[in-house]
Amino acid sequence: MSTPRSENPRPRAAAVDLRPTRATSDGAERRSGFTLIELLVVIAIIAILGALLLPTLGRAKEKARAVSCLSRLKQWNLAFGMYKDDNQDFLPRESFIPGGTQWNLWAQVRNPLALDVWYNALPPLLHQRRAADYAPGAVRGDFYDRTKLFHCPSALFPPKAASNDVAYFSVAMNSKLILSPSATTKFSTIQNPAATVTFLDNRLPGEPAIHPAQPTNDLGQPSAYASRFVVRHLRRGSLLFADGHFECLPPREVVLGGFAIVPQMRIVWTADPKLDPNIVE
Repeated sequence: MSTPRSENPRPRAAAVDLRPTRATSDGAERRSGFTLIELLVVIAIIAILGALLLPTLGRAKEKARAVSCLSRLKQWNLAFGMYKDDNQDFLPRESFIPGGTQWNLWAQVRNPLALDVWYNALPPLLHQRRAADYAPGAVRGDFYDRTKLFHCPSALFPPKAASNDVAYFSVAMNSKLILSPSATTKFSTIQNPAATVTFLDNRLPGEPAIHPAQPTNDLGQPSAYASRFVVRHLRRGSLLFADGHFECLPPREVVLGGFAIVPQMRIVWTADPKLDPNIVE
């Protein structure tokens, strides 16, 4: 005899929520944890916040580098003043090879005839090592440490710079202060110290030009002017002036058509502002 089938179907088992629970103050249990959708929402919010904050953090970091760059330039001007006070008002030479913007090889940097060039004459006044001290191959890589006084902290050196015979300078002395055939000049010949540049951010090989007409040869030389000015700090570049102040300026205030703006008013490169720095050597 068959067993009669129950008229009431067996109830299905309820879905089990495996999320952990915790007791509330009234003794009831409350589910904790997140569902997959909630986790995805949280991840999306974090991604959005990251996209908003990263550019801000990047700008803040670059502003800090710009401040560091300007601080280093100020130290160069301090040494600049100390040197002329100790040398009857004469300025240090701009380069091993006078009268232009040319590469200086390490062999020239360490040459005894380069002792009065700014990169060797000024550092000892600040209790720093001369560029010549980095000429030996074993320590040459230390020269390109961007924490060094010689360099802008945002400079981008060419690959294998440490093994190259060329000494690359990311900061340069104004190449138009001392004009040929003079090897040097007196600080007192600078007619407008508040507008006359002494040091500037100097373009290196591989760094973008401000204008396509800017020269591309011998980039990274120790002396330069507007034609080799570079912007590294949020589309601005650092300049130091003969009166001791410094500025971080956009290219439109420094360069026109790849060269210096003439007539010279806001920015001056020559001791005599009436001269054309794009012509005189």
